[in-house]
Amino acid sequence: MQPISRERLKERRLREGFNQRQLATLCNCSQAAISALETGVMRQCSEDLATQISKWLKRDVDELFTRKGDSRVHRMTNAAGSTRQMAVL
Repeated sequence: MQPISRERLKERRLREGFNQRQLATLCNCSQAAISALETGVMRQCSEDLATQISKWLKRDVDELFTRKGDSRVHRMTNAAGSTRQMAVL
């Protein structure tokens, strides 16, 4: 998901009285991730992170973020067309 406005994210965070580190702790992410979203260095984030940020900033996700394309992970196939998943060792 992509922030609709970097400035709005920062404004809402400050209005709720959080610094970046506090919001990051509540959202279970790094302070660098919050900073990167606010400065535009990180243009997209997961739906889970967007949901957490929106929750703590007391806004609906749609007020702060927009979906960019399909955020789902697509199933990979091999050359023969098999969709069997590889085992993780």
